[in-house]
Amino acid sequence: MGRFRHFIFAFFIMALAKVHGQENQYISGVLLDSETLEPISFASIRVKNRAVGVISNNDGSFRVPLKFRELNDTLHISSMGYDSREIVISSLRPKEINQLYLNPMLVQLEEVTLSASKKSKRDRNAGNDKDKPVTAEDIIAKAIEKIPLNYPFNPQSYVGYYRDYQWKSGGYTNLNEAIVEVFDQGFGTLDYEDSNTRIYEYSRNTNFPIDSLSERLYDYGEYKTKTIPKAYLNSYGGNEFVILRIMDAIRNYNTFSYSYVDHLDTDFVKNHDFTIEDDTSLDGVSLYVIDIYKHNRRIMVRGKIYISKDNFEIVKLEYATYDALLGTRKISKTSKRIEDRLLYRTVVEYKKEGHKMFPSYISFSNKFEVKVPPVFTAKNVLIDFENQRFEIAFNRVPLHFKVLKDKNYNISYKGKGIDIEKVVLADSATVQLYPKINLGDQALEVFYKEPGEIAKDDFRIVMDNIIDMDGNKLDYSETYSLMQFREFFVQQRKPVVQYPDKHLYMDKNWPIFQGQPIVKPDNYSDFWMNTPLRNEGAVIK
Repeated sequence: MGRFRHFIFAFFIMALAKVHGQENQYISGVLLDSETLEPISFASIRVKNRAVGVISNNDGSFRVPLKFRELNDTLHISSMGYDSREIVISSLRPKEINQLYLNPMLVQLEEVTLSASKKSKRDRNAGNDKDKPVTAEDIIAKAIEKIPLNYPFNPQSYVGYYRDYQWKSGGYTNLNEAIVEVFDQGFGTLDYEDSNTRIYEYSRNTNFPIDSLSERLYDYGEYKTKTIPKAYLNSYGGNEFVILRIMDAIRNYNTFSYSYVDHLDTDFVKNHDFTIEDDTSLDGVSLYVIDIYKHNRRIMVRGKIYISKDNFEIVKLEYATYDALLGTRKISKTSKRIEDRLLYRTVVEYKKEGHKMFPSYISFSNKFEVKVPPVFTAKNVLIDFENQRFEIAFNRVPLHFKVLKDKNYNISYKGKGIDIEKVVLADSATVQLYPKINLGDQALEVFYKEPGEIAKDDFRIVMDNIIDMDGNKLDYSETYSLMQFREFFVQQRKPVVQYPDKHLYMDKNWPIFQGQPIVKPDNYSDFWMNTPLRNEGAVIK
């Protein structure tokens, strides 16, 4: 079965080479595991000696400008847990999707295995090796302690590719893209307060499907047309890009980022349980791999943190929060259906240049639900005071034998029920309900009032078991789930020499793709949008 699946995948990749002819100015590729043929996402693909590059997409795809092929440049490709590889760009074919493979790395395990159990503060401080980390907690605490040494506290500029999109039924939808430059004054400053962003270009990619319903703002009001299940996404007073940067718990190590990381420097260790796993490496650097776990009555957290063994730099942090409840059962730590309960996930990776760690990419995704407006509704409900009846007009023709049954209506005023005596069709899509009006009936109180004296909240009508001629149930709304992604991939990093004029900065409190100042620098051609492959009805898995 495994070989058959790999054959299907390989056949699909070959089909992509014919179907997805990219623009002439780009070389396109897809990065695959040489053993499983699975796509490798979030791999670093750098143009050697030019300090620019991209990160592979979820489907392993990437693209680089054709000009680098003409300049006979080389790609350096690296990913966590794989052997790095260099490829001369001139060997890649311009008009096809080039399939590139990375070999899984073989890690030589050390003879001494670190303990995953917790030690008391007294034990950690005892002896001459008190600074030597022994447990997972010790390693993480040491890494956090060394953030001021390992990360830049002087101003830096990061130019990169930003996008937000939604993932629906195995494909991209509502894809927005931009090239932006972030001016970060350093880890000693507050990112939200002090960092600023300049937008070089942005676009709404109409080559991908548009879903107008899922594009709406989150709505937690009466109708809840767009919501995050079991969660509430606060804008923090900023736009999409600002929200994304807040989710970098390493950059915001001494301020609140998100639950339950909270303040990385003071809360992270005490809020979670940790287990040391087998080492891995990136670009020849050996890394601790530590599993992150938390479980309470409502949520479960799973993640990993990767820390260099030499200098205790935090290279990568993966953090996902899940709904832990399914009815009255808790989801287990090893449940195979854990992804069905995902609420949100953040992945951030840093890369070493010289003696400091600089951002490589950040990805934040959350599940959300969209409620489709009902097909069949009551467009108007009237109280006819003159004729002492209620009138309901539907937007579609109802099935008559359903709409004429008095038991399908429940009418009340101030919490007391009103009995229906008969139901009459006024026309094909309108019914008239005649209540019983005898001494003591609740309907008397309604019709002996002036129209303006009837409070909206006092009068209530509930209709059930009514369908239209096509079988659509009254007021029935379908709900479907999507994943929302916000991602930023650094293409170039440089120290800040001069800041641009303030009027060129993005307004943090205004949507990134609406009316922001756009100015392209002279070297704009050095950067590009790493647009993913279009999905043609098949899914890369």
